[in-house]
Amino acid sequence: MGVRLRVRSSWTRRTDATEACFELEQTKIVIGRRAGADVQLPHPAVSGAHATLRLEGPRATLVDEASTNGTKVNGARIAPQRAKPLRDGDVIEIGGFTLHVELGIAASGVSAEDTRALALQLLRDAMDPSGDRLSPPRLVVLNGATEGAELVLPPAPSSVVIGRGEGCDLQLPDADASREHATITRDHRGVRVRDLGSKNGVIVNGRPTRDAGLRDRDELQIGATVMAFEDPAAAELDAVVAAPEAEVVLPEPVLVAPTEPEPPPTSPRENESESESERESESESAKKPVEKKPSAVVTDVGAAVATPIHSRAPSTKHRSSADLVVYVLAAVVLALSVAGLVWLLQVG
Repeated sequence: MGVRLRVRSSWTRRTDATEACFELEQTKIVIGRRAGADVQLPHPAVSGAHATLRLEGPRATLVDEASTNGTKVNGARIAPQRAKPLRDGDVIEIGGFTLHVELGIAASGVSAEDTRALALQLLRDAMDPSGDRLSPPRLVVLNGATEGAELVLPPAPSSVVIGRGEGCDLQLPDADASREHATITRDHRGVRVRDLGSKNGVIVNGRPTRDAGLRDRDELQIGATVMAFEDPAAAELDAVVAAPEAEVVLPEPVLVAPTEPEPPPTSPRENESESESERESESESAKKPVEKKPSAVVTDVGAAVATPIHSRAPSTKHRSSADLVVYVLAAVVLALSVAGLVWLLQVG
Protein backbone atom coordinates (compact mmCIF):
# COMPACT_ATOMS: atom_id res chain seq x y z
CA MET A 1 0.00 0.00 0.00
CA GLY A 2 1.15 3.53 -0.69
CA VAL A 3 0.62 7.17 0.21
CA ARG A 4 -1.10 10.06 -1.54
CA LEU A 5 0.23 13.58 -0.91
CA ARG A 6 -2.10 16.38 -2.00
CA VAL A 7 0.06 19.49 -2.27
CA ARG A 8 -1.03 23.13 -2.30
CA SER A 9 1.05 26.30 -2.39
CA SER A 10 0.55 28.91 0.33
CA TRP A 11 2.59 31.46 -1.62
CA THR A 12 -0.46 32.50 -3.60
CA ARG A 13 -3.97 33.47 -2.55
CA ARG A 14 -5.46 32.92 -6.00
CA THR A 15 -8.76 31.13 -5.85
CA ASP A 16 -7.90 29.13 -8.97
CA ALA A 17 -4.65 27.71 -7.57
CA THR A 18 -4.43 24.03 -8.43
CA GLU A 19 -3.59 21.02 -6.30
CA ALA A 20 -0.74 18.67 -7.21
CA CYS A 21 -1.27 15.03 -6.32
CA PHE A 22 1.65 12.62 -5.75
CA GLU A 23 0.85 8.91 -5.38
CA LEU A 24 3.88 6.91 -4.21
CA GLU A 25 4.50 3.45 -2.86
CA GLN A 26 8.30 3.14 -2.42
CA THR A 27 9.62 2.73 1.11
CA LYS A 28 11.71 5.94 0.97
CA ILE A 29 10.24 9.19 -0.39
CA VAL A 30 12.44 12.28 -0.62
CA ILE A 31 10.67 15.64 -0.35
CA GLY A 32 12.68 18.67 -1.42
CA ARG A 33 13.57 21.31 -4.00
CA ARG A 34 16.33 19.53 -5.88
CA ALA A 35 15.89 17.82 -9.22
CA GLY A 36 15.28 14.12 -8.70
CA ALA A 37 13.27 14.52 -5.49
CA ASP A 38 10.23 12.25 -5.38
CA VAL A 39 8.09 15.23 -4.34
CA GLN A 40 9.63 18.41 -5.78
CA LEU A 41 8.56 21.67 -4.11
CA PRO A 42 9.82 24.65 -6.14
CA HIS A 43 10.73 27.46 -3.75
CA PRO A 44 14.00 28.65 -2.11
CA ALA A 45 12.34 28.21 1.31
CA VAL A 46 12.51 24.45 0.70
CA SER A 47 15.87 22.73 1.22
CA GLY A 48 17.33 20.52 -1.49
CA ALA A 49 16.52 17.36 0.47
CA HIS A 50 14.15 18.82 3.03
CA ALA A 51 12.48 15.76 4.56
CA THR A 52 12.19 12.00 4.11
CA LEU A 53 8.96 10.04 4.37
CA ARG A 54 9.32 6.31 5.02
CA LEU A 55 6.68 3.61 4.54
CA GLU A 56 7.09 0.43 6.57
CA GLY A 57 4.01 -1.73 6.14
CA PRO A 58 1.03 0.15 7.64
CA ARG A 59 3.37 2.59 9.43
CA ALA A 60 4.62 5.90 8.06
CA THR A 61 7.22 8.24 9.55
CA LEU A 62 8.60 11.64 8.58
CA VAL A 63 12.12 12.92 9.27
CA ASP A 64 13.23 16.53 8.86
CA GLU A 65 16.72 16.40 7.32
CA ALA A 66 18.06 19.42 9.27
CA SER A 67 16.33 21.78 6.84
CA THR A 68 16.82 25.56 6.92
CA ASN A 69 13.20 26.49 7.61
CA GLY A 70 12.03 23.37 9.42
CA THR A 71 9.05 21.05 9.04
CA LYS A 72 5.68 21.08 10.79
CA VAL A 73 3.13 18.33 11.29
CA ASN A 74 -0.39 19.47 12.21
CA GLY A 75 0.98 22.93 13.06
CA ALA A 76 3.77 21.80 15.42
CA ARG A 77 7.41 21.92 14.39
CA ILE A 78 9.14 18.53 14.56
CA ALA A 79 12.66 17.94 15.84
CA PRO A 80 15.29 17.50 13.09
CA GLN A 81 16.73 14.04 12.44
CA ARG A 82 14.03 12.41 14.60
CA ALA A 83 11.30 10.21 13.15
CA LYS A 84 7.78 11.56 13.56
CA PRO A 85 4.96 9.00 13.17
CA LEU A 86 2.29 9.99 10.65
CA ARG A 87 -1.39 9.14 10.59
CA ASP A 88 -3.95 9.28 7.82
CA GLY A 89 -5.24 12.84 7.53
CA ASP A 90 -2.14 14.57 8.94
CA VAL A 91 -1.02 17.86 7.38
CA ILE A 92 2.67 18.52 6.69
CA GLU A 93 3.99 22.07 6.21
CA ILE A 94 7.24 22.49 4.27
CA GLY A 95 8.56 25.83 3.00
CA GLY A 96 5.17 27.40 2.31
CA PHE A 97 3.55 24.25 0.94
CA THR A 98 0.92 22.11 2.67
CA LEU A 99 0.88 18.36 2.08
CA HIS A 100 -2.27 16.46 3.07
CA VAL A 101 -1.45 12.82 3.87
CA GLU A 102 -3.62 9.90 2.78
CA LEU A 103 -2.26 6.51 3.84
CA GLY A 104 -3.15 2.98 2.80
CA ILE A 105 -4.05 3.72 -0.82
CA ALA A 106 -3.33 1.71 -3.95
CA ALA A 107 -0.78 4.11 -5.46
CA SER A 108 -0.47 4.44 -9.23
CA GLY A 109 3.08 5.77 -8.99
CA VAL A 110 4.66 8.98 -10.30
CA SER A 111 7.37 9.02 -12.96
CA ALA A 112 10.21 11.53 -13.13
CA GLU A 113 8.36 13.33 -15.94
CA ASP A 114 5.22 13.46 -13.83
CA THR A 115 7.15 14.85 -10.86
CA ARG A 116 8.65 17.63 -12.97
CA ALA A 117 5.26 18.45 -14.51
CA LEU A 118 3.68 18.69 -11.05
CA ALA A 119 6.54 20.93 -9.89
CA LEU A 120 5.94 23.21 -12.87
CA GLN A 121 2.28 23.34 -11.96
CA LEU A 122 3.11 24.39 -8.38
CA LEU A 123 5.63 26.92 -9.68
CA ARG A 124 3.03 28.62 -11.88
CA ASP A 125 0.82 29.04 -8.80
CA ALA A 126 3.66 30.32 -6.59
CA MET A 127 5.65 32.53 -8.96
CA ASP A 128 3.91 35.85 -8.37
CA PRO A 129 1.72 36.67 -5.34
CA SER A 130 -0.08 39.34 -7.39
CA GLY A 131 -1.62 36.61 -9.52
CA ASP A 132 0.29 37.18 -12.77
CA ARG A 133 0.96 33.90 -14.53
CA LEU A 134 4.01 32.73 -16.37
CA SER A 135 3.61 32.54 -20.12
CA PRO A 136 1.78 29.31 -21.00
CA PRO A 137 3.46 26.51 -22.99
CA ARG A 138 3.27 26.80 -26.79
CA LEU A 139 4.31 25.26 -30.11
CA VAL A 140 6.37 27.33 -32.58
CA VAL A 141 6.68 26.28 -36.26
CA LEU A 142 10.33 26.31 -37.35
CA ASN A 143 10.08 25.71 -41.13
CA GLY A 144 7.74 25.55 -44.10
CA ALA A 145 5.09 27.94 -45.31
CA THR A 146 3.85 28.71 -41.75
CA GLU A 147 7.29 29.29 -40.22
CA GLY A 148 6.99 31.43 -37.08
CA ALA A 149 3.36 30.49 -36.42
CA GLU A 150 2.51 29.76 -32.76
CA LEU A 151 -0.09 27.67 -31.00
CA VAL A 152 -0.55 28.65 -27.33
CA LEU A 153 -1.88 25.70 -25.35
CA PRO A 154 -5.07 26.39 -23.36
CA PRO A 155 -5.11 25.91 -19.57
CA ALA A 156 -5.34 22.33 -18.33
CA PRO A 157 -7.23 20.18 -18.87
CA SER A 158 -7.26 20.79 -22.60
CA SER A 159 -6.59 19.16 -25.95
CA VAL A 160 -5.76 20.58 -29.42
CA VAL A 161 -5.50 18.89 -32.83
CA ILE A 162 -2.68 19.38 -35.36
CA GLY A 163 -3.03 18.37 -39.01
CA ARG A 164 -3.74 19.37 -42.56
CA GLY A 165 -7.52 19.69 -42.13
CA GLU A 166 -9.27 23.06 -41.95
CA GLY A 167 -10.83 22.28 -38.56
CA CYS A 168 -7.48 21.69 -36.82
CA ASP A 169 -6.32 24.05 -34.08
CA LEU A 170 -2.96 24.27 -35.86
CA GLN A 171 -3.38 23.78 -39.62
CA LEU A 172 -0.25 22.69 -41.49
CA PRO A 173 -0.17 23.13 -45.30
CA ASP A 174 1.95 19.99 -45.51
CA ALA A 175 1.17 17.16 -47.98
CA ASP A 176 2.94 14.67 -45.68
CA ALA A 177 0.65 15.49 -42.76
CA SER A 178 -2.66 13.69 -42.24
CA ARG A 179 -5.91 15.65 -42.00
CA GLU A 180 -5.97 15.05 -38.24
CA HIS A 181 -2.44 13.96 -37.50
CA ALA A 182 -1.93 14.26 -33.72
CA THR A 183 -3.34 15.74 -30.49
CA ILE A 184 -1.51 17.78 -27.89
CA THR A 185 -3.07 17.32 -24.44
CA ARG A 186 -2.37 19.31 -21.31
CA ASP A 187 -3.36 18.15 -17.83
CA HIS A 188 -2.02 18.16 -14.28
CA ARG A 189 0.74 15.77 -15.34
CA GLY A 190 2.07 18.01 -18.10
CA VAL A 191 1.90 18.09 -21.91
CA ARG A 192 1.78 15.03 -24.18
CA VAL A 193 1.62 14.36 -27.91
CA ARG A 194 -0.43 11.40 -29.23
CA ASP A 195 -0.49 10.12 -32.77
CA LEU A 196 -3.99 9.74 -34.25
CA GLY A 197 -3.09 6.88 -36.56
CA SER A 198 -1.38 9.06 -39.13
CA LYS A 199 0.37 7.69 -42.22
CA ASN A 200 3.83 9.11 -41.46
CA GLY A 201 3.68 9.08 -37.67
CA VAL A 202 5.06 11.52 -35.09
CA ILE A 203 8.73 12.14 -34.38
CA VAL A 204 9.99 13.66 -31.12
CA ASN A 205 13.68 14.60 -30.94
CA GLY A 206 14.41 12.35 -33.92
CA ARG A 207 12.58 9.28 -32.58
CA PRO A 208 9.22 7.97 -33.82
CA THR A 209 6.58 7.76 -31.11
CA ARG A 210 2.89 7.11 -30.65
CA ASP A 211 2.59 8.77 -27.23
CA ALA A 212 5.22 10.87 -25.49
CA GLY A 213 5.56 13.61 -22.90
CA LEU A 214 6.96 16.94 -24.05
CA ARG A 215 9.58 18.99 -22.23
CA ASP A 216 10.87 22.49 -22.86
CA ARG A 217 12.86 22.77 -26.13
CA ASP A 218 11.74 19.38 -27.47
CA GLU A 219 11.44 19.21 -31.27
CA LEU A 220 8.27 17.73 -32.73
CA GLN A 221 8.02 16.70 -36.40
CA ILE A 222 4.73 16.10 -38.17
CA GLY A 223 5.08 15.30 -41.87
CA ALA A 224 7.85 17.60 -43.10
CA THR A 225 7.01 20.35 -40.56
CA VAL A 226 9.25 20.80 -37.51
CA MET A 227 7.99 22.55 -34.39
CA ALA A 228 9.59 23.51 -31.08
CA PHE A 229 7.80 22.99 -27.78
CA GLU A 230 8.46 25.86 -25.38
CA ASP A 231 7.52 26.04 -21.71
CA PRO A 232 8.76 29.27 -20.06
CA ALA A 233 8.12 27.84 -16.59
CA ALA A 234 10.87 25.24 -17.14
CA ALA A 235 13.64 27.87 -17.11
CA GLU A 236 12.14 29.37 -13.95
CA LEU A 237 12.07 25.94 -12.32
CA ASP A 238 15.75 25.37 -13.13
CA ALA A 239 16.56 28.77 -11.63
CA VAL A 240 14.64 27.95 -8.45
CA VAL A 241 16.41 24.60 -8.13
CA ALA A 242 19.80 26.31 -8.48
CA ALA A 243 19.00 29.13 -6.02
CA PRO A 244 20.66 29.08 -2.57
CA GLU A 245 18.57 28.19 0.45
CA ALA A 246 17.16 31.13 2.36
CA GLU A 247 15.61 31.68 5.77
CA VAL A 248 12.26 33.30 5.07
CA VAL A 249 9.06 34.19 6.86
CA LEU A 250 6.68 31.50 5.70
CA PRO A 251 3.09 32.33 4.77
CA GLU A 252 0.28 31.00 6.90
CA PRO A 253 -1.20 27.83 5.40
CA VAL A 254 -4.76 28.00 4.18
CA LEU A 255 -6.45 25.41 6.38
CA VAL A 256 -10.11 24.87 7.22
CA ALA A 257 -10.64 24.70 10.96
CA PRO A 258 -12.93 21.90 12.15
CA THR A 259 -16.29 23.10 13.38
CA GLU A 260 -17.54 21.98 16.78
CA PRO A 261 -20.94 20.25 16.77
CA GLU A 262 -23.76 22.38 18.13
CA PRO A 263 -25.57 21.09 21.26
CA PRO A 264 -28.96 19.50 20.52
CA PRO A 265 -31.87 21.94 20.97
CA THR A 266 -33.98 21.57 24.11
CA SER A 267 -37.73 21.75 24.04
CA PRO A 268 -39.60 24.51 25.96
CA ARG A 269 -41.07 21.83 28.26
CA GLU A 270 -37.60 20.66 29.23
CA ASN A 271 -36.52 24.23 29.94
CA GLU A 272 -39.67 24.76 32.05
CA SER A 273 -38.97 21.57 34.04
CA GLU A 274 -35.39 22.67 34.66
CA SER A 275 -36.62 26.08 35.90
CA GLU A 276 -39.11 24.46 38.28
CA SER A 277 -36.41 22.16 39.65
CA GLU A 278 -34.12 25.14 40.21
CA ARG A 279 -36.89 27.05 42.06
CA GLU A 280 -37.65 24.05 44.29
CA SER A 281 -33.97 23.64 45.08
CA GLU A 282 -33.65 27.33 45.99
CA SER A 283 -36.72 27.22 48.26
CA GLU A 284 -35.45 24.12 50.10
CA SER A 285 -32.10 25.81 50.62
CA ALA A 286 -33.85 28.87 52.10
CA LYS A 287 -35.77 26.70 54.63
CA LYS A 288 -32.65 25.05 56.03
CA PRO A 289 -30.98 26.84 58.98
CA VAL A 290 -27.68 28.37 58.17
CA GLU A 291 -24.93 26.43 59.87
CA LYS A 292 -22.24 28.69 61.27
CA LYS A 293 -18.78 27.40 60.63
CA PRO A 294 -15.89 28.12 62.96
CA SER A 295 -13.81 31.10 61.94
CA ALA A 296 -10.43 30.57 60.40
CA VAL A 297 -7.15 32.43 60.80
CA VAL A 298 -4.26 32.45 58.35
CA THR A 299 -0.87 31.66 59.82
CA ASP A 300 2.34 33.32 58.74
CA VAL A 301 2.96 30.55 56.18
CA GLY A 302 -0.42 30.99 54.56
CA ALA A 303 -2.18 27.92 55.96
CA ALA A 304 -5.78 28.24 57.08
CA VAL A 305 -6.41 26.77 60.55
CA ALA A 306 -9.91 26.35 61.98
CA THR A 307 -10.17 27.53 65.61
CA PRO A 308 -13.24 26.52 67.75
CA ILE A 309 -14.93 29.43 69.49
CA HIS A 310 -14.91 27.85 73.01
CA SER A 311 -11.15 27.50 72.98
CA ARG A 312 -10.72 31.28 72.86
CA ALA A 313 -13.20 32.59 75.58
CA PRO A 314 -15.32 31.00 78.41
CA SER A 315 -19.09 31.13 78.17
CA THR A 316 -21.27 33.56 80.21
CA LYS A 317 -22.81 30.70 82.27
CA HIS A 318 -19.45 29.50 83.51
CA ARG A 319 -18.37 33.06 84.35
CA SER A 320 -21.49 33.62 86.60
CA SER A 321 -20.89 30.41 88.66
CA ALA A 322 -17.32 31.38 89.38
CA ASP A 323 -18.35 34.82 90.63
CA LEU A 324 -20.86 33.26 93.09
CA VAL A 325 -18.21 31.02 94.60
CA VAL A 326 -15.92 34.01 95.10
CA TYR A 327 -18.67 35.94 96.85
CA VAL A 328 -19.44 33.02 99.21
CA LEU A 329 -15.78 32.58 100.16
CA ALA A 330 -15.42 36.29 100.82
CA ALA A 331 -18.46 36.23 103.11
CA VAL A 332 -17.10 33.25 105.06
CA VAL A 333 -13.73 34.96 105.53
CA LEU A 334 -15.47 38.14 106.72
CA ALA A 335 -17.63 36.23 109.20
CA LEU A 336 -14.62 34.41 110.62
CA SER A 337 -12.77 37.70 110.97
CA VAL A 338 -15.66 39.28 112.92
CA ALA A 339 -15.97 36.23 115.18
CA GLY A 340 -12.26 36.35 115.96
CA LEU A 341 -12.39 40.02 116.84
CA VAL A 342 -15.34 39.47 119.24
CA TRP A 343 -13.49 36.66 120.95
CA LEU A 344 -10.40 38.79 121.49
CA LEU A 345 -12.48 41.62 123.09
CA GLN A 346 -14.12 39.19 125.53
CA VAL A 347 -10.82 37.71 126.59
CA GLY A 348 -9.32 41.17 127.20
